[in-house]
Amino acid sequence: MAHRQDLFLHTVSQLRGGRTQEELSKQLNEIVNACRDTGKVGEITLKIKVKPDRGDTGQYFLEDKVVQKLPEFERGKTLMFGTPDGNLQRTDPNQHELPLRSVFDEEQETKSLEQDAETVKKIS
Repeated sequence: MAHRQDLFLHTVSQLRGGRTQEELSKQLNEIVNACRDTGKVGEITLKIKVKPDRGDTGQYFLEDKVVQKLPEFERGKTLMFGTPDGNLQRTDPNQHELPLRSVFDEEQETKSLEQDAETVKKIS
């Protein structure tokens, strides 16, 4: 039984007046760009359902469905610590806080180093 060599391409170009082919091209372009940006795999699936008309009319109803799966960037993670009473917090409840203070709040004398030519030695 002979078939057209371009039957698939011709049929896809005719689905819904060419809108399916346009949709596939647009989505394929989106997938290529997303794959380039993320370095991950994307996919596009075309499903064509062929249903013969009742009786011996030689007519067929074609329904298409396009499914696009774009690759996604990995979502960030947040590290949290569980407390003894079952809550979550950003700081470790088992670790004491250091008594840090801002050094900009206190006035300090500015110190400078005067270089003495006799005490500076060049190391080679």
